[in-house]
Amino acid sequence: MLTFAVALRDKGVPVPEIAKKLTIKTGKNAGNSPSVASLYRALAEAEHTAADDGLPLRP
Repeated sequence: MLTFAVALRDKGVPVPEIAKKLTIKTGKNAGNSPSVASLYRALAEAEHTAADDGLPLRP
């Protein structure tokens, strides 16, 4: 799901629009879209982790 979100963001799709396209698969919020804040946080964490590892964020 995060890879899909990164790809959409790289294409210029706004984060609120990306959040609407995603669906949480497990947990108490299963079937719902993630919040915009959660998506921003996940994207920032993924970028930070990729930078620390020296790896590109895209597969």
